[in-house]
Amino acid sequence: MTPAVGLPPITIVLNKASLTPQSSNPTGTRLRTATPTPGPTLTPTPSGSTEKINKEDELKLVQAAYDALLKYLYKEPNTAQLLKAGLAELGFVTGLAPPTLDFGQNAETNWNLFKDGYNKMVDEALAKGLKYPKHQLAYRLVNAIAETVGDEHTYFLDNIGYENRQHLLQGDNSSTGFGVLVSIDEDKAYVMRVVAGSPADKAGLKAGDQLVRYDDVVINSRNWQSLRKSQTDEPHTFIINRLGQTELLTFSITKQRYVIPTVEYRLINGHVGYVAIREFFTDVAEEINNALLDLQKQGANSWVLDVRNNPGGVSVDQVVGRFVPGGEIMGYTLDRNQRDPLKVSNDGVPAEYKGQPFNPILPLVLLINEGSASSSEFLALAVHDFHLGMVIGEKSAGALGHTAAYPLGDGSAISVTIDEYESKGGAKLNGSGVPPDLEIELSIADLVAGRDTQLTAGIEQLEKSLAKK
Repeated sequence: MTPAVGLPPITIVLNKASLTPQSSNPTGTRLRTATPTPGPTLTPTPSGSTEKINKEDELKLVQAAYDALLKYLYKEPNTAQLLKAGLAELGFVTGLAPPTLDFGQNAETNWNLFKDGYNKMVDEALAKGLKYPKHQLAYRLVNAIAETVGDEHTYFLDNIGYENRQHLLQGDNSSTGFGVLVSIDEDKAYVMRVVAGSPADKAGLKAGDQLVRYDDVVINSRNWQSLRKSQTDEPHTFIINRLGQTELLTFSITKQRYVIPTVEYRLINGHVGYVAIREFFTDVAEEINNALLDLQKQGANSWVLDVRNNPGGVSVDQVVGRFVPGGEIMGYTLDRNQRDPLKVSNDGVPAEYKGQPFNPILPLVLLINEGSASSSEFLALAVHDFHLGMVIGEKSAGALGHTAAYPLGDGSAISVTIDEYESKGGAKLNGSGVPPDLEIELSIADLVAGRDTQLTAGIEQLEKSLAKK
């Protein structure tokens, strides 16, 4: 199962499936979310009318991405590897064998070698009549170069992706899409979560639905990314296989901008306060504080915090500050030159709650999975290091760092990892992920049946903890 159609990991510094109805016994393998970028990184698919390639114009975008990596990546990039990957992708597009070049250690010399190889290949391809949508060639090369860095926070951002990033930085909790997170299992695509208030939610899609067709495309592990490449503000047809239904269901859904809720919460079993942190938007600390206050009024004596499939965002220091006194060092950020402390902040909430964590602090568990990235992982490490409670679920994404986006000049950008994170306890887990204290799997069979084994385990642990008091 591949790792959800949603946002890629981000922590920013102020960062042929069956057409028959689904059986009642889908696979019980571990659930894996499918994220467009990274893990695995999508190869941008050509879109738009084809035209003769303007090789200089395309190369400018590639050079802008290369320069950003040279200047801002938290570690020295292996420029030879990056540029070889770019030429290999160019060879894939053109059907030509890349030239054998004597790349060395010097970044400028390597770029000049790449440029010569690029020009020769493109000239030969043009002579053979190659046409391609404007800038799509550059996007493929940038994508290949970024993927070669091997870091979850370094990836290509198309125009919509970059626009969504800018909205996030401006405190706008909105995104353009359908509002579904997808999991791939045995070459079939399942809805893992439907974002509340999104086009998919309003249309009636549900978690556990199998996506059989999207417009004229039979959805499988190789083409599910077509969901992201669809036209905005136009209706698209989804054919759905839903457990308990004898026939396939048809939905018409328009891809458009919608608001993503920062937090969703409810009281479970009359005393467990469940708080799902969907993304770390600028208002996340205040939204969590409001949720905890309301749950307290409802009688909550314990908390489940859920950051599963949360790609990260901003203000994680303020989120930790709802549970830890301000000024405490929660970890360190490391780049090529320095190691700086990241401190807990009690800001981000109304004045009467500033300067201190929430009171009282109740027993808690934190739920994570492979889709928990970046800020979600910072929070998981803080729960561990400050002994706030137990982390339950599956190992996280391994995207522990901060990122910044650098525009390429045409509305697209490259996201670059500008530092990596080391926890207060000394854990450097960028690239590997945060292991849970208690590993509990969630399978496709669970998802389709509406079972949440991880949440159930979290509540059981809280019941045990409360029973000891």
